[in-house]
Amino acid sequence: MEENNKEVNVITHLLEVEKQATALADEAVQEAEKRLSDAKSKANAEFKKQYDEIVAALEADYQKNIEEIKLRHEKIFADYKSSMENKRQNTEAFYKLLDRLLFAEK
Repeated sequence: MEENNKEVNVITHLLEVEKQATALADEAVQEAEKRLSDAKSKANAEFKKQYDEIVAALEADYQKNIEEIKLRHEKIFADYKSSMENKRQNTEAFYKLLDRLLFAEK
């Protein structure tokens, strides 16, 4: 009977060890999932930060380019307008051209 008792004690002890090992494995899985989740959150936060910085830099560059193009356009238009205002108008030749184009017989 004592030998049966020893066997039962050994089996009970082994079951307790297995139960503890299972608990440790479960804790390890939970810790790994927590660490993975934390790492993913940190990576996403870092990505968003860098993404926002790049977007802000590109937006600033875009706005700067738009402003430069706008200023160049205004200068080119002002130069053209000035050159047109300073040109001598030859109304007599213009009227002759209109007469020829509109009233010439075909």
